[in-house]
Amino acid sequence: MNFLSLEEFKKTENYKTFIQDNPTTGRLKVEVFTAYQAIPISDTEIIITKDIDNQKVLFYRGFTDESGMIENILLPAPEENKDYKPGDTPNFTEYDLTAIHEGFERIKKYDIAIFGNLGIIQYVKMIPDSLEENT
Repeated sequence: MNFLSLEEFKKTENYKTFIQDNPTTGRLKVEVFTAYQAIPISDTEIIITKDIDNQKVLFYRGFTDESGMIENILLPAPEENKDYKPGDTPNFTEYDLTAIHEGFERIKKYDIAIFGNLGIIQYVKMIPDSLEENT
């Protein structure tokens, strides 16, 4: 996969526009598991990207810990809407989360919404590869 690094993206005019629209941060926690959340899966690669002006920008890349988690991933997000009324759509920025782990479904993809000054949890359910491959 070809990504534009966040450091390279920060050098562009597109970054200035993006950060004006997303001046705060939201927090993301990722939990990867199998067997109905009974077994955490460590060493799952988590990649968080966003398509911006025909480029895939890499915002985060890391691996889950022994608890199957990554906590406190900080991502740019818009200001929260202080004038929010029931029925309004809250301000958010959408990112792509990809989870990769050998021995399980090869790649899982999720669209995630990040809200300013809020934390969210993304659960990733991985299913072991079929035993048919070994027969």
